[in-house]
Amino acid sequence: ELGAALCPERFDLPALQAIKSVLGQNYIALYQQRPSPRGGGLIKLAWFQRYGTPPEERFTRIIQSWDTANKAKELNDPWACLTIAESDTGYYLLDVFRKRMEYPEGKRTVQSLAAKWQPSAVLIEDKSSGQSLIQELRLSSSLPVLGIQPESDKVTRMSVESPAIEAGRVWLPESAAWLIDFESELASFPQAKHDDQCDSLSQAL
Repeated sequence: ELGAALCPERFDLPALQAIKSVLGQNYIALYQQRPSPRGGGLIKLAWFQRYGTPPEERFTRIIQSWDTANKAKELNDPWACLTIAESDTGYYLLDVFRKRMEYPEGKRTVQSLAAKWQPSAVLIEDKSSGQSLIQELRLSSSLPVLGIQPESDKVTRMSVESPAIEAGRVWLPESAAWLIDFESELASFPQAKHDDQCDSLSQAL
């Protein structure tokens, strides 16, 4: 039964509760083989609104938020870009791009996605590979690039922006090829193996 001890002769409920109080959110992954709490951790999936067809006629602007990485190796975070439209009813996540890339491919992809969505602003974190990317794009293109200086740590930045999500101001599509992966990372944050999509979201908000 849900909530019962699986093997009470080894660990009864009081013993499991004691372990959980020490491990915190890591208990979910170690003892239940589920890396994220049911429904989400810091960010609850139930907080998001859902849309079928985006209300394009109400959009006031579109922005793209990039989280870049240094190398394309499997263990490194991928590059991630969230394309978000703003309206009077909130923020609509239109597209998520995520791929492990070396710098030259990443730069080309920033330009191609900007050409596709015509954003009012392209946000790029002004550190690591993002610093070079900002400088080169400003010199070689007319993209509306904004360098973002991150303040505090990743968890604090997401905590500061989470009230907008909890208030129902952030909309996700009812279906999309990237949706399951996005929701999984968000629900696992900050214990997720990668957090590039979460960083892009908090930066955008």
